[in-house]
Amino acid sequence: MGLRINNNIAALNASRQLRASNGKLGQSLERLSTGLKINSGKDDPAGLIISEQLRSQIVGLKQAVTNAQDAINLVGTAEGALTEVSSLLLSVRRLALDAANSGATDQDQIDANQAEVDSAITSINRIANTTQYGGKKLLNGTAGFQLADISQGIKDVQVDRAVFGSSQTLEVKYKILQPAKFAEIVIDLGPTNQLTTSSIVQFTGPKGGQQIAFGAESTPEEIIATVQSLKENTGITARQGATASQIIFVSTDVGSDQRITLEDIDGDKTLFANGGNSKIVAIGTDIEGTVNGVLANGYRNELSVAGPQFSGKLYFNYNAIVDSAIPSDAPSDEAAEVIQSGLLDPTDSNGSFKIATKGLVFQLGAFTDPIFQDTVGIDDINAQNLGVTAGRLSSIVAGGVNNLSANPERAAKIIDEAVNDIAKLRARLGAIQKNTFETTINSLEIAIENLTASESRIRDLDFAEETVLFTRNQILVQAGTSIAAQANASTQSVLQLLQ
Repeated sequence: MGLRINNNIAALNASRQLRASNGKLGQSLERLSTGLKINSGKDDPAGLIISEQLRSQIVGLKQAVTNAQDAINLVGTAEGALTEVSSLLLSVRRLALDAANSGATDQDQIDANQAEVDSAITSINRIANTTQYGGKKLLNGTAGFQLADISQGIKDVQVDRAVFGSSQTLEVKYKILQPAKFAEIVIDLGPTNQLTTSSIVQFTGPKGGQQIAFGAESTPEEIIATVQSLKENTGITARQGATASQIIFVSTDVGSDQRITLEDIDGDKTLFANGGNSKIVAIGTDIEGTVNGVLANGYRNELSVAGPQFSGKLYFNYNAIVDSAIPSDAPSDEAAEVIQSGLLDPTDSNGSFKIATKGLVFQLGAFTDPIFQDTVGIDDINAQNLGVTAGRLSSIVAGGVNNLSANPERAAKIIDEAVNDIAKLRARLGAIQKNTFETTINSLEIAIENLTASESRIRDLDFAEETVLFTRNQILVQAGTSIAAQANASTQSVLQLLQ
């Protein structure tokens, strides 16, 4: 190899290696000072993409945890108010029972009780209209699901959950596969159209048992009137059959839990002394159907479903010719008196309704897809919307048709239904809080932990490993500096040739 002075190749090589070592030393210094393995895209382009995606998801999950905690606080606020409503209803129930004790209660006491009832219902309405969370009213119906285009076969709808997707409304379709039935027994007194001899019959229904002794020559009308007068004790009603000699005994409601038994206990082994079996048992049938194609659970005239789009209950109307003397919101025991057949059938066995508003929407995931959202609807708990199946809580105030002076017995039933309404709402909110929000927080926190570990493995610096590299690069820089100096000095030997 010759000696040259214009191009010092050895010095260039040493300089290149020194620059590389300096670059690696600077990178080590940057990593050690920031604690990150990736500080810019050039450090690890693929790792940067994955790391940023994980960071984005972690940020979303952390916000979802916060959202779920806010949802728990909101539900807790609503349930706290509902707890107070329950206490007020229990107080009102005591007052109604006191008023029903008319043998020992005078009018002044009833008036005093009525004043307390009015005050309690006013408080319930105030709670319904003022309970709010962050300016959002919770119990006046504005936080509930608003329904539209309801088929006339539906009496009421309870929406527990609705998934709207990208649409603004959700259509829910139902199909009745088998209508519900009353428990029904038909007795024919024969051509005489009356009992030929006395007969003792044990009536056992959903509410209890009653032994009735009918005298000879009792007519269908007399038997029906007697059974009707005891329906509150037995849960069995009676009506005229297809002929003058027929009597139809019917349970006061539909469903498989409605069982009625007529048993002869006078020893002649024939019901109503005119022949036939000594004991007849009839059992009602629950409704069967689907909601949005999902097989629903039937109980009496209710379909319950927990589907991917809709979760809740549908309550269906009785297929009856309604006597004008019976109000449209009469309870089932009164409605049963005007049932023409033993069926509970909606006017249209295939129908639908629309959920027009989304209620309260909670973002419980890192992405805004519907699957990461959940909805909650809280019903209006004003007095006119409580105890509806028995006659509305608002009707027991002074001047109402079911006030303590006019009808304390009905008032007590309405209050019982109102207590049940609030209990169901509290249970539903509690289930959502426990099984949705709290479990969501638990699963999200586990996901955050694992995703953070993955992101840390990609982006965070291993200080022990990097310190080893830093020491190595430091030595290489020092060595390179020394070698570069020697390479620069090597050309000085040319001067010896020129002397």
